[in-house]
Amino acid sequence: MWWYVAKRLLQTIPVFLGATLILFILLKLRPGDPILNLAGNKPVSQEVRDALAAQYHLDDPLFVQWFQFAKNALTFNFGETFAGQPVFDLIKQTFPVTVVLALMALTIDAVLGIAIGTFAGLRRNGWFDSSALVVSLLLISIPIFVVGFVMQLVFGVKLGWTSPTVGSDWTIGDLILPAIVLAIANFAYTIRLTRTSVAENLSADHVRTARAKGLSERLVIRNHVLRNSLVPVVTYIGINLGSLMAGAVITETIFNVPGIGNAAYVAIQKGETSTVVAIVTFMVMVYVLMSLLVDLIYALLDPRIRYV
Repeated sequence: MWWYVAKRLLQTIPVFLGATLILFILLKLRPGDPILNLAGNKPVSQEVRDALAAQYHLDDPLFVQWFQFAKNALTFNFGETFAGQPVFDLIKQTFPVTVVLALMALTIDAVLGIAIGTFAGLRRNGWFDSSALVVSLLLISIPIFVVGFVMQLVFGVKLGWTSPTVGSDWTIGDLILPAIVLAIANFAYTIRLTRTSVAENLSADHVRTARAKGLSERLVIRNHVLRNSLVPVVTYIGINLGSLMAGAVITETIFNVPGIGNAAYVAIQKGETSTVVAIVTFMVMVYVLMSLLVDLIYALLDPRIRYV
């Protein structure tokens, strides 16, 4: 087990370095003068330009700039925003809001997705199964920003059931609508994955054996179908927590949620490339660590994984 843990920890290093390198190169290739971006698009003297270039290593080769950035990122030294606020303080201020939003979305996804998917799998090829597949396909097909704007207009503006925007003095009730919107895409995949897993286990050999022994259908479903069917679903949902936090930019922007995704959007609008790189790098670190945690839990649940 310890060898498996060490191997998985070593695998996260190239993933982190590769993700930050690709991100760094893409943002460096974007048009515009980084010195003017740092100065807020105001004219700067040559002395100020030289000082800023030396401070941010802008005259160094690209690989040297990335190495310096990755080294600082490992110690959470992400520099400062244009307003002079340390970027790590901005992350500490906004990240808890995104975590709450992602956990609410994950709960909606897990409870409804597993319940509907299980019932559809048990009633395979019935009207409920067909309806669940059609609805999940619709949810996957419609872009998340369209769903977000429609639900904001209907439930926030027309019906007035909740506030259409969240703001800095947010409450759990204000986050329910954004959490539903954030959960919708993953919710549809959870339904399909659970439904397929349950349907496959219903025709498995060990389920036929359990029925042949004379066990009641209720015990067969509970002990031999659901238990085995939920292992891949729980793994998928666990990995989703990282992707939900990393993918909250659109939802937080639509509902003005003061989370880390909204902070990244504001930084993009202001042209603060260094802040955007820092925030996205932090989210990459969160995603990699969440994936590692899920893999380790999965290995504990299924010992065969350790020897693959």
